[in-house]
Amino acid sequence: MEDNKDKIFDLTIIIPMLLKRWKKFILCIIGAIFFSLIFVFTIPRYYACQIMLAPEATDGSGMNSILSSFGFGEPTSTNDAISPNLYPDLMKSKDFVVSMFPVKITTMDGKLTTTYYDYLLHHGKSPWYLSLIGKVKKLLKSKEEFKTTEASIIGENVSPGFMLSEDQHNIVGAISGKIKYNYDKKTGVVSVTVNDLDPLVCALIADTISRRLQDFIMDYRTKKARNDLNYASRIYEQTKKDYEEANVRYVAAIDANWDIINETAKAKLEALNNEKTMKYQTFSAASQKLQAAKAKLQEAMPVTTVLQGASVPQKPAGPKRFFITLFLIFFSCFICSIYIIANEKKKIG
Repeated sequence: MEDNKDKIFDLTIIIPMLLKRWKKFILCIIGAIFFSLIFVFTIPRYYACQIMLAPEATDGSGMNSILSSFGFGEPTSTNDAISPNLYPDLMKSKDFVVSMFPVKITTMDGKLTTTYYDYLLHHGKSPWYLSLIGKVKKLLKSKEEFKTTEASIIGENVSPGFMLSEDQHNIVGAISGKIKYNYDKKTGVVSVTVNDLDPLVCALIADTISRRLQDFIMDYRTKKARNDLNYASRIYEQTKKDYEEANVRYVAAIDANWDIINETAKAKLEALNNEKTMKYQTFSAASQKLQAAKAKLQEAMPVTTVLQGASVPQKPAGPKRFFITLFLIFFSCFICSIYIIANEKKKIG
């Protein structure tokens, strides 16, 4: 009896045994194909659009930067509070995702032009099983859970991430699932991939994310320099005004006392001339600071290289129906084999 049990695990016994029951495998294959027709082919196809950005590094000098460019080690931390490896976390934040609600999109066929929020809420498609799960969840929830307070505004007009309605919360999750981010520490490249059922929509959203990320980097890197420039501009305008007023007073005094020669007039003209000279020196210094602030702003202006821009995809990115069907066939055959071997072992035992 023990010898028979051992033989059941012998490949020379198992393979012929399975081949004798080829009809069961045929039934399993037919069942797998039938299931894939129902399940896999009812999943709508989606398109993918990828963009790749290379933000300018702020520590572009030093031995560490040189070594990191050859793949040895990682760049040292910069003075930035938000470094490139945190950009994906920034774009995954609820505030950033909600800011995508009012983005205008147009479908590939040109029949629909609306906001991204409205597109996902009223025109988005999902697999039948996900729709069924969503309907079941709604039936299980009480009506009070769907009530929205006045502070939560329906649609895209919402305070980012503060108080979202049920629909808004679901759309935030949908957008987060459609957008994938990645940062390569060795190359410093930020890649963003957007998935959508419509090829034009995914390209438009990818392009919007690219522009918003570049604007964010520029705003952040130049914030202090812009504040310094605004301050220098105000000082420049004030000192210029003071100098012009002092010059007007000095010229008026000369015109009024040109034919009067006395110590009082000379003292008054000298005082006005000294005031004008002092105002001019202050104005000249402010002018130099203004030029320096402009140069500093230009220096702080980051350069974000677009390695790969958004383009409308021509072919669907998924689902990979052939590979899924093939996997289901192999899986069903594996289960069938286990079932046959278990039955044979049960008969022997």
